Amino acid sequence: MIEEVIDMPADGSMRWPGGKKVVVMITAAVELWSPGSWPVYAPMARAWPLPGVPDMHSISWSEYGATTGVWRLLEILRSHRMLATFGINGLVAERFPRAVRAVHEAGHEIAAHSYAQDVIPALLDIGAERENIRRCTAILEGLTGVRPTGWMSPRASGTASTPELLTDAGYTWSGDYNDHELPRVLATSGGPLVTIMHSELSDIRGVGGPREYLDSHVGLLRSVLDAPGAGVYNLTVHAHVGARPLLSGMFSRILDHIAAAREQVWIATHQQVAEYLLTQQYSERSPVDHG
Repeated sequence: MIEEVIDMPADGSMRWPGGKKVVVMITAAVELWSPGSWPVYAPMARAWPLPGVPDMHSISWSEYGATTGVWRLLEILRSHRMLATFGINGLVAERFPRAVRAVHEAGHEIAAHSYAQDVIPALLDIGAERENIRRCTAILEGLTGVRPTGWMSPRASGTASTPELLTDAGYTWSGDYNDHELPRVLATSGGPLVTIMHSELSDIRGVGGPREYLDSHVGLLRSVLDAPGAGVYNLTVHAHVGARPLLSGMFSRILDHIAAAREQVWIATHQQVAEYLLTQQYSERSPVDHG
């Protein structure tokens, strides 16, 4: 049961470390589908579906992120000296452990992203959802030696039970929310959980091509910087989509724009944002009186 919601200040008093105007969170997703499943938005699956038979092309298309795309993203981030939060399926860690270790060794945050993209919390009963969290957590911790503290459900499809299941499992933040621009803190019976809005734009949705992907994100960054009060800019890229040659070039150019605004932005992982809120905001606020 969620006991209370601690909203961040609505009076413009919210501040990021060092007086920065905007927190920039770079989110990279490395995803796989279970055997016999594939993304329905894969180019051939969408344009020419093959009902009743395994779509080997779409399966191959989806695996690009784990075989190739993640390495390109790591190099782009390294060249820009920026850290990201990687949402990774447990299945990716099982099948491509070297890639996941490379993400960890480069210093990026690894967030749990369900066991596979087709393991959707909203379609699970509470026992199965709890087991999915446990399984994914154990796989990632077993591989990297670090227990994940952040969770992102496929399709941001958490349930009413998800917040308490996450805090019971030791999680600090969830990326399943899209109701507030600034992060919030949910006070559950298992402890506080920071909720972080995912990006309204990504390489999968909200844009019509590489150039629009670049222009939309650059425009969004400028809008957030120009708006009054503290802001959040979440740049999302998928290793099997946006890490392909043309889109990854646009991703790199977006990072150039972020770098040019360094005096105004705090580039942080989701966990760093969660820790800041819990220490600087949540801890200073008294509990809500339900009187």
